[in-house]
Amino acid sequence: MDQAIFQHFQNHIQTTMAVGENCAQSISMAADKLASTLINGNTIFSCGQGHSLPLSQLLVTYLTCGYQIERPRFPAIELEGLTAGNQQPGSYASSLSLHGHSDDALIVFGIGNNNQALQQAIAAASEKGMLVILLSASNDDLLVKELSDNDIEIPTAESEQWTSISASFLILQCLCTLIDNIIFGGD
Repeated sequence: MDQAIFQHFQNHIQTTMAVGENCAQSISMAADKLASTLINGNTIFSCGQGHSLPLSQLLVTYLTCGYQIERPRFPAIELEGLTAGNQQPGSYASSLSLHGHSDDALIVFGIGNNNQALQQAIAAASEKGMLVILLSASNDDLLVKELSDNDIEIPTAESEQWTSISASFLILQCLCTLIDNIIFGGD
């Protein structure tokens, strides 16, 4: 039993280190662009499905309520809330078409199966001229193909779904810390 526990945490540490080493530049670029979006008075939209939906919701909570420092609320919207739980493939895209603006941003938490709703959300954001940041999991190649040259992919894991979710959780915390530091000063 102890060995299984040790192995679980060892796998988590290895995944975290690999993502940190391989994605630091993408995470930094994403934080800069998201901070600029907020400084310019625009909105960050977020979406995920299945196991990644709570990550999307948590990101919006951190942006609207604060993460590590007390600060004014940032404009952030989780698309699941706009669709009233309608998880039909076009519901996120319809919400972005209605509420999104060209200088807004969309953060997508991939779940590793080229989810059609997420793919259509990226396409709708691209049509609006929005920045898209994709935290991709393995087998999200069709989502990646939807990205434009100005968008950012942060590949979270190449193996099991739980490692991708774990890495995405750490990335969203890092993004929130960096955004606060860029806007309000800090390390």
